[in-house]
This record gives sequence, C-alpha cells and structure tokens, in this order.
Amino acid sequence: MKNVLMIIAFISLLSLPIVFAEDASVDQLKQMMTASADNLTTYTYTRSAESTIIYSNESFQDEFAAVKDTNGKVNLTSQSGWWSHQLTDNETGQVLYWQGYFLNGTEHWKEGDNWTQFIVNDPDAIMEDYNELPSQVALLIYSNLSITGAKNIDGEECYIIAAEPIPLIKENILGTQIYAAYLSSPFPMPDEFDNKDFDLDNTSISGNSNVTVTAWVSKQTSQLRRIEINSSLTLTPSILNIEEQDFTIHSTLKERTDYGNFGESVQIELPMESQNYSPRTKGADWRWAIFGLVEP
Repeated sequence: MKNVLMIIAFISLLSLPIVFAEDASVDQLKQMMTASADNLTTYTYTRSAESTIIYSNESFQDEFAAVKDTNGKVNLTSQSGWWSHQLTDNETGQVLYWQGYFLNGTEHWKEGDNWTQFIVNDPDAIMEDYNELPSQVALLIYSNLSITGAKNIDGEECYIIAAEPIPLIKENILGTQIYAAYLSSPFPMPDEFDNKDFDLDNTSISGNSNVTVTAWVSKQTSQLRRIEINSSLTLTPSILNIEEQDFTIHSTLKERTDYGNFGESVQIELPMESQNYSPRTKGADWRWAIFGLVEP
C-alpha cells in the first residue's frame, strides 16, 4: 500500500501548481504528507498509551488499567530499527519491559532479562513493521480530514487535523480492541469469536463506540509530528447480538505518539548481552495485547 500511495502522490503532484504547505488544501496536504513519509531516512518517536477496561454484571465488577510508554528509532538508510516498551499494570504495580532490535537482517527481542533471536525470512516485511510512521500517515490518507487550527510543536508550526477514519479502518480498530478486552475478561469469549464467524455488521457496536483521531502536521515539511487516537466501546450480549448471560464490558484506549529528529543521526547498536539468546518464549503476557492498536 505504501508504494501505491507514493505513485498516486507523485502523479498528482505533477499536475498541481507549486504551493506552500501553509496554503495547501486538505487534498494537497494528503499528497505532500504521503511524499514526505515515503522520503524518510531517519526519525525517532515516543508514545504514551493508557487502557482501562471495566467488567460487570449483576453481582460482579472488576477493572483492568494499564499504562504503556514506548520509545523508538528508525534508520531506513541502514535498514535498522529499535523500540522499547514499558507497560505498568496499575492494579498490581507490575512492570513489564520489552525491547526490539532489527539490524543487519536479524531481529532480537529482550523480554525482561531474556533475549530471543528470530529467524527472519522476509527482512523487508520486518523493516516495515519497525518503520511505523508511513502506516500512521496511511491511516490519515484514508480518512476524512478537516483542518481545525494550528499549534507550535518543538518550534515548528503545525496544522491541527481532525480525522474521521473510513469504516474499514474504524472496524479494524474496534475489532482489535474487542478481542483485547476479552483476553482478560472473566466472561467467556463467545463461540462466534472462536469459530471466526463474528460479523461486526450484525451488531450495534458502531452505535456504542467512538473513535477519534487528531494529527499535527508540519506546515513546512508536511511531516506527521503528532497523532492521537482515542477509542471507547461498550459490549453487552444485546450489542454483540449473541446469546449469553447478561454482562457489560466498557473499554477505553488513549494513545499519543510524537515523531521527530527527521534526517538526523540515528545509531542503533545491539548490546553484547544479546549474544546469550534462546528460542522465543512461548506465549507473551496477555496484557500486551490490550495495546493492539499501538505499533510496533
């Protein structure tokens, strides 16, 4: 999809008069955002995300809440990337640490104090996972956008953009959040999920959920500098259109990602301790899946 977007943007720009980002329309801004994302060399990012899920029925109520902080570096020139996650379970106080390294065609993860090396069959696909910014831009490209104002971020004037994702993207966001909510649920997952015949269109989830996306895009470079995604949903048997005992699951997910240091020196080095690796641990902690929307 990234290559298709680049071709569309390039052809469209050929037919347009030269404009400055400050004077750009939404359509022109989309084209320039795509071109900027496809011409990346290096960048860094930070992300803060928080999730709350409340489970209840007539005699029971429980809550899960967690915060996840992420840092990342991407160097497309050397085809390398790095990310670090810290997830804090607010109820237990437990903190989980993960790091991922991709360089020289190999990928290593550090989970707690344990190292894993992965067999990489498709390095290009792995690099696309680490190079997350173009996918965030694509989310905006395939949304209805409106420019609502301007704000200075790190000394750079940016458009503030409200984005309404197309139904397919919104359904993917909600579908991931629904599945994540059930991973820690005291209520059994419906058979429709296990049988993979769950159809979002046969439910009233869209009327009992909300997804908002706000982005900040540089007027000077058309680079995405910040994106916020807020999602909330409520699930009951009647909303899901399933035959189950009555219950309610309410889930909220809020995340903010800041991108910067475009084109600056980004060094990614694998620690010596990574040489003491072992095969990948079977089964990651379910709490990571709560943040299924958060890349990488």
